Formats: sequence, structure tokens, C-alpha cells
Amino acid sequence: MLKPPIPRMGGKSKLRKTILERIPEHTCYIEPFFGAGWVYFGKEPSKVEVINDIDKELINMFRMIKHHAPEIERMLQYNFSGRDMFEEYKHCTVEYLTEIQRAVRFLYLISQSFAGKGSTYGYGTNKIPSPQIFYKGVLEDIKNRLRNTYVENKSFEDIIKRYDRPHSFFFCDPPYFETAGYGSVFGEEEHLLLRDTLCQIKGKFMMTINNHPKVREWYKDFKIEEVQVAYSIAKEQKARKAYGELILTNY
Repeated sequence: MLKPPIPRMGGKSKLRKTILERIPEHTCYIEPFFGAGWVYFGKEPSKVEVINDIDKELINMFRMIKHHAPEIERMLQYNFSGRDMFEEYKHCTVEYLTEIQRAVRFLYLISQSFAGKGSTYGYGTNKIPSPQIFYKGVLEDIKNRLRNTYVENKSFEDIIKRYDRPHSFFFCDPPYFETAGYGSVFGEEEHLLLRDTLCQIKGKFMMTINNHPKVREWYKDFKIEEVQVAYSIAKEQKARKAYGELILTNY
């Protein structure tokens, strides 16, 4: 069971074990909303696997790790966690960088930022900086895990329709409904498109989503299981509490 190379808003670190226990038999495994990939990196490899995300920089990072992990590690070993370096990476012109340089930049910004958002330098008085990306060899296992995986940068509806077969299983972890912080627009229109797309598939799907009355109404014809998950990106301990989430399936 691997740990993803980056944190990510909405990551499934605390729900991973529960999700893995509920995955049905399948031949082709697809994640239309990959993010950090906690479930993918935690499960046993399937015969065919597909990871997809609309974030071009995120997908570029995983593609470069898949094909050029040693070079990424070579470049990162000369870096360190510092506010000035963080700001330099944040404000550099991405269009002038190579794909490998973009991957290094993305890895640095996400791993050294508050809540893994890549926007604000993360620091504290009771924890050390995230050092894992500066160690040689840490990407080797990630590279090997990605070796036989299709890496896509498409819309979720394109990926679902493209890879849907009776033997396909989709793990869907979309942006939570009416929840801020994802950095992309995913409102009621997008959620309804996702529901309508999943209603027509031949394969199986599982979705993790926040416990919202509208979500329950949208998926009332499917199996709905409520679970409690304790997490928060808040700095204050009192703001960290258990939240209700839903696991939705068509099996």
C-alpha cells in the first residue's frame, strides 16, 4: 500500500480502508477524478487501470513521474523548504518550462503549501517541513505503480463513456457539492451531468460525496451508505471534527 507523492484537497486517506473493502470484482479500474490517488495507490493493481483528472499540471506530474522519475528526483534534491523558493516557483511562467520542470514545480508547490493547495506557504511550530520529495528514491515505487496505467487528461464524462464496459469499475470522487476550496467550478449542473452519465453505464461505480440533501435526492435509486470521517484542514483543533460522507454504489 503506497502513499501518494502529494496531498490534495478532498483526499481519501482516512476513508481509504473503507473504500477498498467495498470494491467489487472487475477487470478495468477507472478513476475519473484522480486527485492525489489515495485509493489507486492503496489497492492491488487491476488488469487494466486508468487515472484521469481535469487538472493539466497534476496529470503532467504523474506522466513525468511515470517516464522521468530519476530526473525529477535529481532536480528536487537541490531544493529545500523555504518561503522565497516557494514564491519563485509560484510566480514563474509555466509556459517557459519543460514538462519535467513543470512537474518539479507542481510537486514542490503542493507538498510545501498549506492544505496542499499550492497557493500559501505551509509552516508551523510543531511540525517539520514536508521533506519526502527531497529524498532520492521516493518516486521509484510511484513510477513502478504507474507503469501499466493509462494516464488521461479528459473530462469525466468523456472518460466514463470511453472506458465503460460490463467489466469496468469506476471509483468517482468528484468535488463535494457546495464545498469551497477545490479551485475549479463543479456545481449542480456538473453534478447532474455526472449522475446522468453514471445512470447509463454498463459497468459498476462507487462514489464518495458529502452528505447533502440534494445528493441524497439525486441518487435515491442507488445504494446509499453514510460514514463518519474525522478531518479538517483548519489549523485550530476545535474545528476538526467528524463529518458525514456518503458512499454511493450501483451494486
